[in-house]
Amino acid sequence: MKSKKLHGYITWALQIILGLLFLAAGAGKFLAAETWIQKFTTWGFFNNFYLLIGVVELLGAILLFLPKLSKYAAMLLVVVMTGAVITHIVHQEAVELFRPVIFMALLSALIFLKKNDLA
Repeated sequence: MKSKKLHGYITWALQIILGLLFLAAGAGKFLAAETWIQKFTTWGFFNNFYLLIGVVELLGAILLFLPKLSKYAAMLLVVVMTGAVITHIVHQEAVELFRPVIFMALLSALIFLKKNDLA
């Protein structure tokens, strides 16, 4: 019983933390648009790709708060973070790898917890 409760608390905590982190990340694409336009242009992505990523991050963040959809939201966000990791590797930006790698680890933990839901 205690294990089931702890599992639920950890799962909810991860969903909330990740949801807030991705709300901030997605909103940042809109609030600091000039910075993101410059970065995405430097990386060679098409115009307004940063907006698409921002929308996906915001959508994923919102879906993380919905228990039945949170696993799928985490999977979607792992794809986005995989793209971020590849982008930073290709452009030799090792310092920038920390955030997406940590996010991927937390998202993977959430997927694991949701897959092995004790409910």
